[in-house]
Amino acid sequence: MSATLRKTALTATSLAMLAGAVVVGTTTEAAATSRINACGSSYTFLKSWPIKAKYWTYDAGKTKGYIDIYYSRSTGKNCAIARPIDGVHLPRGIRVKIGKSGSGWAQLDGYQANFTKYAGPVYVSARNTCINFEGGFAYNAEWDPSEAWSSYYGRHCG
Repeated sequence: MSATLRKTALTATSLAMLAGAVVVGTTTEAAATSRINACGSSYTFLKSWPIKAKYWTYDAGKTKGYIDIYYSRSTGKNCAIARPIDGVHLPRGIRVKIGKSGSGWAQLDGYQANFTKYAGPVYVSARNTCINFEGGFAYNAEWDPSEAWSSYYGRHCG
C-alpha cells in the first residue's frame, strides 16, 4: 500500500471516528433537561430543586421535574420557574409559588391555567432574607394519573 493511500485511509478512518463521537455527544445533549430563564437578563441561576413524585404514585419518590431558582443582585429579587423533566408523560397543571420565609406567598402561577411546559416566572423581593418555594404538576405514570409536588422552606438566605 502506498504512503498516500495509507494516509488517505487513516484520514477517512479518523473522520469517521470523529463523526461518531459528535453523533454520540449530540444524542446525550439532546436528552438533557433544559432550564428556561424567563426571569430576565439580570437574573443569575442559583440551583434546581427536584420535584418528586408523590408517595401514592406508581413511581413514588422519583424526580419528575425541577424548580429553578434565580437571583438578581440589582433588584434583590428571587425568581422561580417549575418545569417537568424530559420524558414525563402528559405533564399538565404545572404550578409554582414563591415567598419570603415567614411572610406567606408573594406570587404564584399556574393555578388559574393548565400549563404543560413550565410555570413562572414568579418573583419575591428577598434581599438578605430566606425564601420558600413550591412547585408541581400532574402527569401520567404507566396507566395511572399521578402527581409530583415539592416544597422548600428557608432556602437561599442572603
